[in-house]
Amino acid sequence: MVRLYFRCFLWLTALAWCAALSAQTILVKPYVQAGRQTALGTTDSRVIVWLTDVQPGQFEVDFGATTNFGRLSRPIVTPLEFGKEGRYLKYSAYLGRLPLDGQLHYRVRLGEQIIRAGVVAARKSATNTVQFVVVGDTGDGKADERKIAYQIGRAAPEFAVIVGDIVYPRGTVKEYLRNFWGPYNNTVDAGPDTGAPVMGTVPFYGVLGNHDVGASNLATVADGLGAFYFFHPPRNGPPPLRSHLRVRGTEIQLAAFKLAASDAYPDLSFYSFDNGAVHGLCIDANRHVDFTEKALLEWIRADLTCSRAPWKLVFFHHPGFQATLAHYREQQTRVLAPLFEECGVAIAFAGHVHNYQRSKPLKFKPAQAKPDRTGQVNGEFTLDEQFDGSTNTVPQGVIYVVTGGGGAGLYKPRVEEVDPRFQPPAANWVPFTAQYIADRHSFSLVQADPQKLVLRQLDEDGFEVDRITLTKPLPSVLPPKSAATNAPPASPK
Repeated sequence: MVRLYFRCFLWLTALAWCAALSAQTILVKPYVQAGRQTALGTTDSRVIVWLTDVQPGQFEVDFGATTNFGRLSRPIVTPLEFGKEGRYLKYSAYLGRLPLDGQLHYRVRLGEQIIRAGVVAARKSATNTVQFVVVGDTGDGKADERKIAYQIGRAAPEFAVIVGDIVYPRGTVKEYLRNFWGPYNNTVDAGPDTGAPVMGTVPFYGVLGNHDVGASNLATVADGLGAFYFFHPPRNGPPPLRSHLRVRGTEIQLAAFKLAASDAYPDLSFYSFDNGAVHGLCIDANRHVDFTEKALLEWIRADLTCSRAPWKLVFFHHPGFQATLAHYREQQTRVLAPLFEECGVAIAFAGHVHNYQRSKPLKFKPAQAKPDRTGQVNGEFTLDEQFDGSTNTVPQGVIYVVTGGGGAGLYKPRVEEVDPRFQPPAANWVPFTAQYIADRHSFSLVQADPQKLVLRQLDEDGFEVDRITLTKPLPSVLPPKSAATNAPPASPK
Protein backbone atom coordinates (compact mmCIF):
# COMPACT_ATOMS: atom_id res chain seq x y z
CA MET A 1 0.00 0.00 0.00
CA VAL A 2 2.88 2.40 0.80
CA ARG A 3 4.35 1.66 -2.60
CA LEU A 4 1.00 2.48 -4.24
CA TYR A 5 0.69 5.81 -2.43
CA PHE A 6 4.24 6.72 -3.46
CA ARG A 7 3.46 5.83 -7.04
CA CYS A 8 0.33 8.04 -6.98
CA PHE A 9 2.38 10.90 -5.50
CA LEU A 10 4.97 10.65 -8.27
CA TRP A 11 2.27 10.52 -10.92
CA LEU A 12 0.45 13.60 -9.61
CA THR A 13 3.75 15.48 -9.27
CA ALA A 14 4.65 14.69 -12.87
CA LEU A 15 1.20 15.74 -14.05
CA ALA A 16 1.43 19.05 -12.22
CA TRP A 17 4.79 19.74 -13.83
CA CYS A 18 3.49 19.21 -17.36
CA ALA A 19 -0.01 20.66 -16.84
CA ALA A 20 0.79 23.75 -18.89
CA LEU A 21 1.91 21.70 -21.87
CA SER A 22 -1.60 20.71 -22.98
CA ALA A 23 -5.20 21.73 -22.39
CA GLN A 24 -7.32 19.96 -19.82
CA THR A 25 -10.47 18.08 -20.86
CA ILE A 26 -13.41 17.65 -18.52
CA LEU A 27 -14.84 14.23 -19.32
CA VAL A 28 -17.63 14.17 -16.73
CA LYS A 29 -19.08 17.50 -15.69
CA PRO A 30 -19.60 18.13 -11.97
CA TYR A 31 -22.52 16.13 -10.58
CA VAL A 32 -24.12 15.74 -7.16
CA GLN A 33 -23.92 12.78 -4.81
CA ALA A 34 -25.49 12.19 -1.43
CA GLY A 35 -23.35 12.95 1.56
CA ARG A 36 -22.38 10.58 4.34
CA GLN A 37 -25.29 11.41 6.63
CA THR A 38 -27.97 8.72 6.78
CA ALA A 39 -30.53 9.35 9.53
CA LEU A 40 -32.13 12.78 9.59
CA GLY A 41 -30.36 15.08 11.99
CA THR A 42 -30.09 18.84 12.00
CA THR A 43 -27.79 19.17 8.97
CA ASP A 44 -27.13 17.55 5.61
CA SER A 45 -24.15 17.15 3.27
CA ARG A 46 -23.43 16.65 -0.41
CA VAL A 47 -20.49 15.59 -2.56
CA ILE A 48 -19.70 17.23 -5.91
CA VAL A 49 -17.76 14.92 -8.25
CA TRP A 50 -16.23 15.32 -11.72
CA LEU A 51 -13.72 13.57 -13.97
CA THR A 52 -10.98 14.94 -16.20
CA ASP A 53 -8.11 13.68 -18.28
CA VAL A 54 -4.69 13.47 -16.64
CA GLN A 55 -3.98 17.23 -16.76
CA PRO A 56 -4.61 18.50 -13.20
CA GLY A 57 -6.41 21.72 -12.40
CA GLN A 58 -6.68 23.95 -9.34
CA PHE A 59 -10.44 23.63 -8.96
CA GLU A 60 -12.48 25.19 -6.16
CA VAL A 61 -16.15 24.85 -5.21
CA ASP A 62 -18.09 27.81 -3.84
CA PHE A 63 -21.28 26.89 -2.00
CA GLY A 64 -23.90 28.26 0.35
CA ALA A 65 -27.59 28.89 0.92
CA THR A 66 -27.71 31.69 -1.69
CA THR A 67 -25.88 32.75 -4.83
CA ASN A 68 -23.58 34.75 -2.56
CA PHE A 69 -22.18 31.34 -1.56
CA GLY A 70 -19.87 32.30 1.31
CA ARG A 71 -18.16 28.96 1.76
CA LEU A 72 -15.35 27.23 -0.10
CA SER A 73 -14.36 23.58 -0.61
CA ARG A 74 -11.25 22.29 -2.34
CA PRO A 75 -11.62 18.84 -3.89
CA ILE A 76 -9.74 15.66 -3.16
CA VAL A 77 -7.95 14.42 -6.31
CA THR A 78 -7.89 10.68 -6.98
CA PRO A 79 -5.96 9.24 -9.94
CA LEU A 80 -7.69 6.42 -11.84
CA GLU A 81 -5.30 4.29 -13.86
CA PHE A 82 -6.45 1.33 -15.95
CA GLY A 83 -3.50 0.71 -18.23
CA LYS A 84 -4.59 0.65 -21.85
CA GLU A 85 -8.18 1.32 -20.79
CA GLY A 86 -7.40 4.88 -19.75
CA ARG A 87 -6.03 7.25 -17.12
CA TYR A 88 -8.12 9.93 -15.44
CA LEU A 89 -8.31 12.30 -12.49
CA LYS A 90 -11.40 12.19 -10.28
CA TYR A 91 -12.27 15.23 -8.14
CA SER A 92 -14.51 14.98 -5.06
CA ALA A 93 -15.53 18.05 -3.06
CA TYR A 94 -17.36 17.49 0.25
CA LEU A 95 -19.93 20.10 1.24
CA GLY A 96 -21.06 19.78 4.85
CA ARG A 97 -23.19 21.44 7.52
CA LEU A 98 -26.08 22.15 5.18
CA PRO A 99 -29.46 22.93 6.79
CA LEU A 100 -32.36 20.57 6.10
CA ASP A 101 -35.29 21.74 3.96
CA GLY A 102 -33.22 24.38 2.21
CA GLN A 103 -31.34 24.75 -1.04
CA LEU A 104 -27.67 24.41 -1.78
CA HIS A 105 -26.18 26.74 -4.38
CA TYR A 106 -22.81 25.65 -5.73
CA ARG A 107 -20.41 26.46 -8.51
CA VAL A 108 -17.24 24.70 -9.58
CA ARG A 109 -14.45 27.03 -10.72
CA LEU A 110 -11.13 26.59 -12.46
CA GLY A 111 -9.62 29.97 -11.74
CA GLU A 112 -12.19 32.44 -13.02
CA GLN A 113 -13.81 29.93 -15.37
CA ILE A 114 -17.17 28.55 -14.16
CA ILE A 115 -17.29 24.84 -14.97
CA ARG A 116 -20.79 24.26 -13.64
CA ALA A 117 -23.24 25.98 -11.30
CA GLY A 118 -26.38 24.46 -9.86
CA VAL A 119 -29.03 24.43 -7.16
CA VAL A 120 -29.59 21.27 -5.12
CA ALA A 121 -32.39 20.51 -2.67
CA ALA A 122 -31.22 19.48 0.77
CA ARG A 123 -32.91 16.54 2.39
CA LYS A 124 -36.34 17.17 3.87
CA SER A 125 -37.17 16.94 7.55
CA ALA A 126 -39.46 14.11 8.60
CA THR A 127 -42.72 16.08 8.41
CA ASN A 128 -42.20 17.46 4.90
CA THR A 129 -43.11 16.13 1.45
CA VAL A 130 -40.40 14.66 -0.77
CA GLN A 131 -40.51 13.69 -4.45
CA PHE A 132 -38.14 11.20 -6.06
CA VAL A 133 -37.60 8.89 -9.03
CA VAL A 134 -36.88 5.16 -9.26
CA VAL A 135 -35.61 3.69 -12.52
CA GLY A 136 -33.59 0.68 -13.58
CA ASP A 137 -31.64 -0.75 -16.52
CA THR A 138 -30.60 2.59 -17.95
CA GLY A 139 -27.28 3.11 -19.68
CA ASP A 140 -27.22 1.15 -22.91
CA GLY A 141 -26.61 4.18 -25.12
CA LYS A 142 -29.86 3.96 -27.09
CA ALA A 143 -32.39 6.64 -27.90
CA ASP A 144 -34.90 5.49 -25.28
CA GLU A 145 -32.37 6.11 -22.51
CA ARG A 146 -32.10 9.76 -23.56
CA LYS A 147 -35.90 10.12 -23.62
CA ILE A 148 -36.18 8.73 -20.10
CA ALA A 149 -33.38 11.00 -18.86
CA TYR A 150 -35.18 13.99 -20.37
CA GLN A 151 -38.47 13.09 -18.71
CA ILE A 152 -36.76 12.55 -15.36
CA GLY A 153 -35.34 16.05 -15.69
CA ARG A 154 -38.80 17.44 -16.41
CA ALA A 155 -40.19 15.67 -13.32
CA ALA A 156 -37.72 17.63 -11.14
CA PRO A 157 -37.18 15.03 -8.41
CA GLU A 158 -35.22 15.79 -5.25
CA PHE A 159 -33.30 12.52 -5.55
CA ALA A 160 -33.28 9.38 -7.66
CA VAL A 161 -32.53 5.69 -7.19
CA ILE A 162 -31.21 3.55 -10.06
CA VAL A 163 -32.15 -0.03 -9.22
CA GLY A 164 -29.24 -1.69 -10.99
CA ASP A 165 -27.77 -2.34 -14.42
CA ILE A 166 -26.73 1.27 -14.52
CA VAL A 167 -24.47 0.76 -17.54
CA TYR A 168 -24.31 -1.98 -20.17
CA PRO A 169 -22.87 -4.41 -20.91
CA ARG A 170 -20.15 -4.79 -18.24
CA GLY A 171 -20.31 -1.64 -16.11
CA THR A 172 -16.84 -0.40 -17.09
CA VAL A 173 -15.55 3.14 -16.80
CA LYS A 174 -15.37 3.40 -20.59
CA GLU A 175 -19.02 2.33 -20.85
CA TYR A 176 -20.03 5.02 -18.37
CA LEU A 177 -18.26 7.60 -20.52
CA ARG A 178 -19.89 6.27 -23.67
CA ASN A 179 -23.40 5.36 -22.52
CA PHE A 180 -24.33 7.19 -19.32
CA TRP A 181 -22.80 10.57 -18.66
CA GLY A 182 -23.97 12.10 -21.92
CA PRO A 183 -27.72 11.53 -21.45
CA TYR A 184 -27.75 12.13 -17.68
CA ASN A 185 -25.12 14.78 -17.03
CA ASN A 186 -22.98 16.22 -19.81
CA THR A 187 -25.63 17.39 -22.25
CA VAL A 188 -26.15 21.16 -22.40
CA ASP A 189 -29.52 21.46 -24.15
CA ALA A 190 -32.12 19.19 -22.56
CA GLY A 191 -34.39 17.39 -24.99
CA PRO A 192 -35.76 13.95 -25.86
CA ASP A 193 -32.95 13.43 -28.36
CA THR A 194 -30.15 14.40 -25.97
CA GLY A 195 -31.32 13.72 -22.39
CA ALA A 196 -30.91 16.23 -19.57
CA PRO A 197 -28.16 17.28 -17.15
CA VAL A 198 -30.17 15.82 -14.26
CA MET A 199 -27.22 14.75 -12.13
CA GLY A 200 -25.91 18.29 -11.97
CA THR A 201 -28.68 19.05 -9.46
CA VAL A 202 -30.16 15.69 -8.39
CA PRO A 203 -28.25 13.16 -6.25
CA PHE A 204 -28.56 9.61 -7.58
CA TYR A 205 -28.33 6.56 -5.33
CA GLY A 206 -26.90 3.52 -7.11
CA VAL A 207 -27.92 -0.12 -6.59
CA LEU A 208 -25.81 -2.97 -7.91
CA GLY A 209 -27.21 -5.10 -10.74
CA ASN A 210 -25.67 -8.09 -12.47
CA HIS A 211 -24.20 -5.98 -15.28
CA ASP A 212 -22.66 -3.63 -12.72
CA VAL A 213 -20.60 -6.42 -11.12
CA GLY A 214 -20.05 -8.67 -14.14
CA ALA A 215 -16.47 -7.46 -14.66
CA SER A 216 -15.24 -7.96 -11.10
CA ASN A 217 -11.90 -9.50 -12.14
CA LEU A 218 -9.72 -6.44 -12.67
CA ALA A 219 -6.93 -8.59 -14.08
CA THR A 220 -9.25 -9.32 -17.02
CA VAL A 221 -11.15 -6.01 -17.27
CA ALA A 222 -8.99 -3.31 -15.71
CA ASP A 223 -11.70 -0.61 -15.64
CA GLY A 224 -14.50 -2.87 -14.43
CA LEU A 225 -16.78 -2.01 -11.50
CA GLY A 226 -17.20 1.58 -12.66
CA ALA A 227 -20.10 2.15 -10.25
CA PHE A 228 -17.69 2.05 -7.31
CA TYR A 229 -15.72 4.99 -8.70
CA PHE A 230 -18.69 7.20 -9.56
CA PHE A 231 -21.22 6.73 -6.73
CA HIS A 232 -20.69 7.95 -3.17
CA PRO A 233 -23.26 6.14 -0.98
CA PRO A 234 -23.89 6.63 2.73
CA ARG A 235 -21.46 4.61 4.84
CA ASN A 236 -23.82 2.80 7.21
CA GLY A 237 -23.76 -0.74 5.87
CA PRO A 238 -23.08 -3.97 7.76
CA PRO A 239 -19.62 -5.12 8.87
CA PRO A 240 -17.65 -7.30 6.42
CA LEU A 241 -19.81 -10.18 5.21
CA ARG A 242 -19.39 -13.29 3.11
CA SER A 243 -22.07 -11.71 0.93
CA HIS A 244 -20.02 -8.68 -0.01
CA LEU A 245 -18.80 -8.61 -3.59
CA ARG A 246 -15.44 -10.30 -4.03
CA VAL A 247 -13.13 -8.23 -6.24
CA ARG A 248 -10.27 -10.06 -7.93
CA GLY A 249 -7.06 -8.87 -9.53
CA THR A 250 -3.39 -8.37 -8.82
CA GLU A 251 -2.25 -7.03 -5.46
CA ILE A 252 -1.54 -3.61 -6.97
CA GLN A 253 -4.90 -3.54 -8.78
CA LEU A 254 -6.83 -4.41 -5.61
CA ALA A 255 -5.00 -1.78 -3.57
CA ALA A 256 -5.60 0.86 -6.25
CA PHE A 257 -9.27 -0.10 -6.51
CA LYS A 258 -9.90 0.21 -2.78
CA LEU A 259 -8.06 3.52 -2.67
CA ALA A 260 -9.99 4.98 -5.60
CA ALA A 261 -13.38 3.51 -4.64
CA SER A 262 -13.03 5.04 -1.16
CA ASP A 263 -16.57 5.63 0.15
CA ALA A 264 -18.16 3.12 -2.20
CA TYR A 265 -16.41 -0.18 -1.45
CA PRO A 266 -18.01 -2.16 0.01
CA ASP A 267 -20.66 0.38 1.08
CA LEU A 268 -22.40 0.46 -2.30
CA SER A 269 -23.61 -3.09 -1.64
CA PHE A 270 -25.77 -2.38 1.42
CA TYR A 271 -26.78 1.00 2.82
CA SER A 272 -29.80 3.09 3.77
CA PHE A 273 -30.88 6.72 3.87
CA ASP A 274 -33.69 8.95 5.11
CA ASN A 275 -35.33 11.84 3.31
CA GLY A 276 -38.56 13.39 4.50
CA ALA A 277 -41.08 10.71 5.42
CA VAL A 278 -39.13 8.03 3.51
CA HIS A 279 -36.60 5.48 4.72
CA GLY A 280 -34.81 3.80 1.80
CA LEU A 281 -32.89 0.53 2.11
CA CYS A 282 -30.60 -0.44 -0.80
CA ILE A 283 -29.56 -4.09 -1.13
CA ASP A 284 -27.21 -5.99 -3.41
CA ALA A 285 -29.29 -8.94 -4.64
CA ASN A 286 -26.76 -10.55 -6.98
CA ARG A 287 -26.00 -14.26 -6.84
CA HIS A 288 -22.93 -13.81 -4.65
CA VAL A 289 -25.22 -12.65 -1.82
CA ASP A 290 -26.33 -15.29 0.67
CA PHE A 291 -29.68 -14.28 2.14
CA THR A 292 -29.32 -16.93 4.83
CA GLU A 293 -26.26 -15.16 6.27
CA LYS A 294 -27.27 -14.34 9.82
CA ALA A 295 -25.28 -11.11 10.10
CA LEU A 296 -26.85 -9.73 6.91
CA LEU A 297 -30.40 -10.57 7.99
CA GLU A 298 -29.79 -9.06 11.42
CA TRP A 299 -28.50 -5.87 9.82
CA ILE A 300 -31.53 -5.61 7.50
CA ARG A 301 -33.92 -6.18 10.41
CA ALA A 302 -32.16 -3.65 12.61
CA ASP A 303 -32.02 -1.05 9.84
CA LEU A 304 -35.74 -1.29 9.09
CA THR A 305 -37.03 -1.63 12.65
CA CYS A 306 -34.91 1.23 13.98
CA SER A 307 -36.37 3.64 11.43
CA ARG A 308 -39.41 5.64 12.49
CA ALA A 309 -40.11 6.89 8.98
CA PRO A 310 -43.75 6.41 7.94
CA TRP A 311 -42.76 4.90 4.59
CA LYS A 312 -40.14 2.14 4.49
CA LEU A 313 -39.04 1.33 0.93
CA VAL A 314 -36.56 -1.24 -0.31
CA PHE A 315 -34.50 -1.06 -3.51
CA PHE A 316 -32.70 -3.97 -5.18
CA HIS A 317 -32.14 -5.28 -8.69
CA HIS A 318 -33.56 -8.81 -8.96
CA PRO A 319 -37.35 -8.97 -8.46
CA GLY A 320 -38.72 -11.98 -6.63
CA PHE A 321 -42.28 -11.48 -7.83
CA GLN A 322 -42.73 -10.78 -11.54
CA ALA A 323 -44.65 -12.32 -14.44
CA THR A 324 -42.27 -12.05 -17.42
CA LEU A 325 -40.65 -15.15 -18.87
CA ALA A 326 -37.24 -13.41 -18.93
CA HIS A 327 -35.50 -13.92 -15.58
CA TYR A 328 -38.62 -15.57 -14.17
CA ARG A 329 -36.68 -18.21 -12.24
CA GLU A 330 -34.32 -15.73 -10.54
CA GLN A 331 -36.38 -15.54 -7.36
CA GLN A 332 -33.69 -15.23 -4.68
CA THR A 333 -35.20 -12.10 -3.12
CA ARG A 334 -38.43 -13.94 -2.28
CA VAL A 335 -36.78 -15.30 0.85
CA LEU A 336 -36.74 -11.75 2.25
CA ALA A 337 -40.52 -11.34 1.99
CA PRO A 338 -41.34 -12.33 5.61
CA LEU A 339 -38.67 -9.96 6.90
CA PHE A 340 -40.08 -7.09 4.83
CA GLU A 341 -43.58 -7.84 6.12
CA GLU A 342 -42.38 -8.04 9.71
CA CYS A 343 -40.58 -4.69 9.43
CA GLY A 344 -43.42 -2.79 7.75
CA VAL A 345 -42.03 -2.30 4.23
CA ALA A 346 -44.62 -0.64 1.99
CA ILE A 347 -43.02 -1.06 -1.48
CA ALA A 348 -40.07 -3.05 -2.78
CA PHE A 349 -38.65 -1.66 -6.05
CA ALA A 350 -36.58 -3.72 -8.50
CA GLY A 351 -35.28 -3.64 -12.06
CA HIS A 352 -33.63 -6.48 -14.06
CA VAL A 353 -36.82 -7.18 -16.04
CA HIS A 354 -37.12 -4.51 -18.72
CA ASN A 355 -40.70 -3.37 -18.27
CA TYR A 356 -43.09 -2.09 -15.58
CA GLN A 357 -44.99 -4.38 -13.26
CA ARG A 358 -46.87 -3.74 -10.04
CA SER A 359 -48.08 -6.51 -7.81
CA LYS A 360 -51.12 -6.62 -5.63
CA PRO A 361 -50.18 -6.23 -1.98
CA LEU A 362 -49.01 -9.67 -0.98
CA LYS A 363 -47.60 -11.74 1.83
CA PHE A 364 -45.42 -14.73 1.12
CA LYS A 365 -44.30 -17.58 3.34
CA PRO A 366 -41.31 -19.32 1.72
CA ALA A 367 -41.20 -23.09 1.88
CA GLN A 368 -37.40 -23.04 1.74
CA ALA A 369 -34.53 -20.90 3.02
CA LYS A 370 -32.73 -20.82 -0.34
CA PRO A 371 -33.73 -21.04 -4.01
CA ASP A 372 -33.82 -24.54 -5.48
CA ARG A 373 -31.41 -25.65 -8.20
CA THR A 374 -33.47 -23.80 -10.84
CA GLY A 375 -33.42 -20.55 -8.83
CA GLN A 376 -37.08 -20.72 -7.78
CA VAL A 377 -38.55 -20.25 -4.30
CA ASN A 378 -41.89 -21.89 -3.60
CA GLY A 379 -44.19 -20.86 -0.80
CA GLU A 380 -47.63 -19.77 0.28
CA PHE A 381 -49.19 -16.57 -1.10
CA THR A 382 -51.74 -14.30 0.54
CA LEU A 383 -53.07 -11.57 -1.75
CA ASP A 384 -54.91 -8.40 -0.84
CA GLU A 385 -57.64 -8.31 -3.49
CA GLN A 386 -59.38 -5.26 -1.99
CA PHE A 387 -56.58 -2.70 -2.42
CA ASP A 388 -57.03 -0.63 -5.58
CA GLY A 389 -54.90 2.41 -4.78
CA SER A 390 -57.86 4.71 -5.29
CA THR A 391 -60.77 4.00 -2.94
CA ASN A 392 -58.98 1.40 -0.85
CA THR A 393 -55.54 2.83 -0.14
CA VAL A 394 -54.29 0.85 2.86
CA PRO A 395 -52.47 -2.23 1.53
CA GLN A 396 -52.38 -5.48 3.47
CA GLY A 397 -48.94 -6.67 2.47
CA VAL A 398 -45.94 -5.49 0.47
CA ILE A 399 -46.33 -4.08 -3.05
CA TYR A 400 -43.57 -5.28 -5.41
CA VAL A 401 -42.74 -2.93 -8.29
CA VAL A 402 -40.54 -3.73 -11.29
CA THR A 403 -39.38 -0.48 -12.91
CA GLY A 404 -36.77 -1.75 -15.36
CA GLY A 405 -37.83 0.30 -18.37
CA GLY A 406 -35.00 2.85 -18.17
CA GLY A 407 -33.77 2.44 -21.73
CA ALA A 408 -32.61 -1.12 -22.42
CA GLY A 409 -34.58 -3.32 -24.83
CA LEU A 410 -38.04 -4.18 -23.51
CA TYR A 411 -39.14 -7.62 -22.30
CA LYS A 412 -42.72 -8.14 -23.47
CA PRO A 413 -44.17 -11.65 -23.20
CA ARG A 414 -45.67 -12.84 -19.98
CA VAL A 415 -44.93 -16.32 -18.74
CA GLU A 416 -48.29 -17.75 -19.77
CA GLU A 417 -48.24 -16.06 -23.20
CA VAL A 418 -45.07 -17.76 -24.41
CA ASP A 419 -45.65 -21.41 -23.76
CA PRO A 420 -48.88 -22.81 -22.33
CA ARG A 421 -46.90 -25.81 -21.15
CA PHE A 422 -44.88 -23.59 -18.83
CA GLN A 423 -47.16 -23.71 -15.82
CA PRO A 424 -45.46 -23.00 -12.50
CA PRO A 425 -47.17 -24.70 -9.58
CA ALA A 426 -49.47 -22.73 -7.31
CA ALA A 427 -46.69 -22.73 -4.73
CA ASN A 428 -44.59 -20.66 -7.14
CA TRP A 429 -47.02 -18.44 -9.03
CA VAL A 430 -50.49 -17.05 -8.47
CA PRO A 431 -52.14 -14.13 -10.30
CA PHE A 432 -50.47 -11.46 -8.15
CA THR A 433 -49.93 -8.92 -10.96
CA ALA A 434 -52.09 -5.79 -10.78
CA GLN A 435 -50.43 -3.82 -13.62
CA TYR A 436 -48.18 -4.92 -16.48
CA ILE A 437 -46.82 -2.48 -19.10
CA ALA A 438 -44.21 -3.81 -21.50
CA ASP A 439 -44.80 -1.84 -24.70
CA ARG A 440 -42.96 1.34 -23.63
CA HIS A 441 -40.08 2.54 -21.48
CA SER A 442 -40.97 4.22 -18.20
CA PHE A 443 -39.87 5.26 -14.71
CA SER A 444 -41.48 5.62 -11.29
CA LEU A 445 -42.17 9.02 -9.77
CA VAL A 446 -43.03 8.95 -6.06
CA GLN A 447 -44.30 11.71 -3.80
CA ALA A 448 -44.56 11.02 -0.07
CA ASP A 449 -45.61 12.86 3.05
CA PRO A 450 -46.20 11.37 6.52
CA GLN A 451 -49.77 10.29 5.69
CA LYS A 452 -49.81 9.63 1.96
CA LEU A 453 -47.59 8.16 -0.76
CA VAL A 454 -48.45 8.51 -4.45
CA LEU A 455 -46.72 6.31 -7.01
CA ARG A 456 -47.00 7.37 -10.65
CA GLN A 457 -45.45 5.57 -13.61
CA LEU A 458 -44.49 7.92 -16.45
CA ASP A 459 -43.53 6.75 -19.92
CA GLU A 460 -40.78 8.06 -22.20
CA ASP A 461 -43.12 10.75 -23.55
CA GLY A 462 -44.15 11.93 -20.09
CA PHE A 463 -47.61 10.34 -20.06
CA GLU A 464 -48.90 8.72 -16.89
CA VAL A 465 -49.53 5.01 -17.40
CA ASP A 466 -50.25 3.97 -13.82
CA ARG A 467 -51.04 5.59 -10.49
CA ILE A 468 -51.75 4.34 -6.99
CA THR A 469 -52.12 6.06 -3.64
CA LEU A 470 -51.13 4.54 -0.31
CA THR A 471 -52.30 6.03 2.95
CA LYS A 472 -51.63 5.33 6.58
CA PRO A 473 -54.62 4.02 8.52
CA LEU A 474 -56.14 6.60 10.80
CA PRO A 475 -55.69 5.90 14.51
CA SER A 476 -58.65 4.27 16.14
CA VAL A 477 -60.93 6.71 17.94
CA LEU A 478 -62.46 5.26 21.08
CA PRO A 479 -66.04 6.33 21.97
CA PRO A 480 -66.30 8.66 24.96
CA LYS A 481 -66.72 6.85 28.22
CA SER A 482 -70.29 6.84 29.53
CA ALA A 483 -71.25 7.39 33.13
CA ALA A 484 -71.76 3.66 33.47
CA THR A 485 -68.29 3.04 32.07
CA ASN A 486 -66.76 5.44 34.56
CA ALA A 487 -68.60 3.86 37.48
CA PRO A 488 -66.63 1.54 39.72
CA PRO A 489 -67.09 -2.15 39.02
CA ALA A 490 -69.95 -3.83 40.79
CA SER A 491 -69.16 -5.87 43.83
CA PRO A 492 -69.19 -9.58 43.15
CA LYS A 493 -72.24 -11.33 44.47
